[in-house]
Amino acid sequence: MRPIFLTIFLLVNATFICDAQFTLSPKAATHYYANPIISGMNPDPSICRVGEDYYLVTSTFGFYPGLPVYHSRDLVNWRLIGHGINRPDQFTFSQGKQEKLNLFAATIRHHDGVFYIICTNAGQGNFAITANNPAGPWSNAHYIDNAPGIDPSLYFDDNGKVYYTGNRTPDNKLSRSARNVWAQEIDIKTWTLKGERKDLIDYNTYYAGLMMAGQADKTLLDFMEGPHLYKKDESYYILASHGGTFWNHAVSIWKSDSLFGPYEINPNNPIVTNRDAPQYNYEHHTGHADLVQTQDGEWFMVLLAIRPYGGSETNLGRETFMVPVDWSGIWPVANPLGPVGKVMSLHRRPKLANHPWLAESIRDEFDGDALNLHWNMYQMPMEEWFMLNKPKGKLKINLGSETIQEWVNPSFIGRRQAHKNFTSTCKMEFTPKSENEVAGMVITRDASNQFQLVSVLKNGKQFIQLRRIEVIDVESDTILAEQAITGKTIYLKAEALEQEYAFSYSLDGNHWTSIGGNQDGRFFGVGKGIGRFTGTFIGMYASSNGKESSNAALFDWFEYAGF
Repeated sequence: MRPIFLTIFLLVNATFICDAQFTLSPKAATHYYANPIISGMNPDPSICRVGEDYYLVTSTFGFYPGLPVYHSRDLVNWRLIGHGINRPDQFTFSQGKQEKLNLFAATIRHHDGVFYIICTNAGQGNFAITANNPAGPWSNAHYIDNAPGIDPSLYFDDNGKVYYTGNRTPDNKLSRSARNVWAQEIDIKTWTLKGERKDLIDYNTYYAGLMMAGQADKTLLDFMEGPHLYKKDESYYILASHGGTFWNHAVSIWKSDSLFGPYEINPNNPIVTNRDAPQYNYEHHTGHADLVQTQDGEWFMVLLAIRPYGGSETNLGRETFMVPVDWSGIWPVANPLGPVGKVMSLHRRPKLANHPWLAESIRDEFDGDALNLHWNMYQMPMEEWFMLNKPKGKLKINLGSETIQEWVNPSFIGRRQAHKNFTSTCKMEFTPKSENEVAGMVITRDASNQFQLVSVLKNGKQFIQLRRIEVIDVESDTILAEQAITGKTIYLKAEALEQEYAFSYSLDGNHWTSIGGNQDGRFFGVGKGIGRFTGTFIGMYASSNGKESSNAALFDWFEYAGF
C-alpha cells in the first residue's frame, strides 16, 4: 500500500514529513485531509453533531483530567475545549472497590439541549455524566446498577425512549474472549435500567454462521466491544468492533427492522480493518468506531488506529483517525473510493468550509490562573501539590512522597507525545536538600517504562542524572549517565527522532551538554498493563521518594515542538 500513498501525496502536492505525517499544501487541503485527525493518545473516539458543530470524546484510562472533549466545525480541525472528568468530587467510590480512575471507552451524545457521556470506570462500573455545555461543567457521575461489561452507549429513539447498549460475557461461550452485545431501555432521570434486556448480537450464533460459510476465526471475532446503535431509513443498525484492539482489530455492522432484532449480518463484514496490511503499514489496529452524518448528508467514521514505527511498535499509542463512508445503500461502505474498508493516510475531506483554530503555542509560560487543558497527571489529585503564580509566572510543584513508578497520584504534570519527532525543553529551579529528593523531566509510557532526566543529590554533591526504568520480565532501574553540576537554575531538553531519544542540559539556556548519548526508545512501544492501551507522555516531575519533604521545584516555562 506504500506506493498508493506515495502516488496520492505526489498528486495532491503534499510535503512528506520524516515522521510519516503529511502537511498538505493549501490547494491540496481543499480536497484532502491527513490522518490522524487528533494525534497522541486519543483512543476509542465517539462523536456527535449539534447543528454545525461536532464534539468528540476519547479514552484516558488512569490519566487525569479524564475524557477530553474536542470541538470541530469541519471534522478535520479539532481543538480541546474541556474534560468530562475534571473534579475529584465527581466520583463517589464504592467501598471495597478500587478507588482509582480507569476510564475505558466513552460515548458522547446530545439530545434536547443536553450532552451525555456514558463510560466505564473499570473496577467500579458504568456511569453517565451530563452537561448543558460540552466544555463543562459536567455533572457528578451517576453509576448504573446491573449493567455488566464495558463500552456502554446511549441511543435516543424517535419514540421518546432511550436505550443502553453494552457488551457482556455469554453464559455458554465458544471462546474465552467471547462477548455478546446487549440492549435495554434506561431511565435517564434516575439512571436505572428497565424493561426487557436482550442480546442483539450473540457471539455463538455469529460464530456458527461464519463457520458454516468457511469464514470463522475465533481470534478475529473475539472481544465484541464498543457497540453503537443507529437508525437510518426506518432500520436499526448496530456497529461494533471485534478482534481485540491490536493487529486483528476490525469494525462490523448488523441491521434489523426492530431495535431488539433479530439482526441481519452484513455479508461484507468487516466494513473496516487493516489487519491484512503488513505490520509496517502507516496505520494499523483500526477499530472502535462511531458514525456521524454531516449537515450536508455525508457520512464519516471516526475510529482509533496506530502509526507503527521502529518495527511493529508505536510510542504514540492509539490515536483518532477518520474515514469517509458511503451510506447511499443498505450497508455503509468505508473508504468507497478504495481500497474499500481501509483507513489511509489521506482521504477526501468533508464538503464543509475549512475552519482552522488558532494554533497552540509551543511554549507554556505558566502565567494563567489554571493549567492549560493539554496538561495531565496520573490519577486524581486528592490534595493540592501544585500552584500557579506563587511566585508569579511559575508553576510550583511540591515534592510528593509518591513516585512516578506507582499507579497513584505522584507530583507529575505531563502532556501527550503527539509526534514521532519532537523537541521538548523546560527551565527549572530546584535544589535537592537530601538524597531522596529528585525533580526534572520525565518521558513515560506508564508507571513501568520511563526516561527520567532529573536533578539529584549524591554524596553531598548535585548531579544531573539520566535514568531508564523498564519492565519486560523483571523491573530494571538503570542510571544511564550522570554529571556533577552546580546551580539552582537548570534547563532540560529531550529530543526524539522516531525511536531514538537524546537528552541534554544547560546551566545558562545557551550552552548545552549532552548526557547519555542516543537512547533506544522502542521499549515505549510495548507498554505493560494499562500502558498497552495508553501512549507516551512528557512532562515535569518532583518526588521525595517515600519520605516527607517541604521542598518544591519551580518551572518557569515548558516547550513542546513536534515535527
